Amino acid sequence: MTRKTLAFVAAIAAATLLATATVDAQPGPGWGMGQGQGMGRGMGLNPNAPWRERFAAIDTNGDGVITKDEVATQAEMVFAAMDADSSGALTKEEYMGVRMGAQRGYNPARVDAMQKQKAARFAPMDRNGDGTVTLAEFAADHQAMFTAMDRDGDGRVTPAEFRGRHW
Repeated sequence: MTRKTLAFVAAIAAATLLATATVDAQPGPGWGMGQGQGMGRGMGLNPNAPWRERFAAIDTNGDGVITKDEVATQAEMVFAAMDADSSGALTKEEYMGVRMGAQRGYNPARVDAMQKQKAARFAPMDRNGDGTVTLAEFAADHQAMFTAMDRDGDGRVTPAEFRGRHW
């Protein structure tokens, strides 16, 4: 190989390496600690991960932990946002019609999977089987999630506990 050819091959290799490193460093699906914007395993080093925004929204006093009272308040606010006709009960259409939390759309497959998970939660919340979910049923579901997340039973959910179980 001539000196010119070697220089050309080296330049192409360096450009390819640089382009690959640049693509890998860009935010988007896979960025953070797993699949999509901080939504994978681990604590997620991304400070803008959607789970952190959700945690902060529930932690209304900003003390870094979530309490049962904060969950109850959040459940009431979310229920009110979903109860479009203010009937005091959610239909499945009302429940599914409101998407809560960060709406970044980095991973459409994950958004679809989360919506399917949400749909599957409706029937178990409807404890009396009447096809609607009352505030009491909705709040009971949220308190059950709180209890499941509070692994050490201290009445407080830390970011690690919250992250360990997707809300």
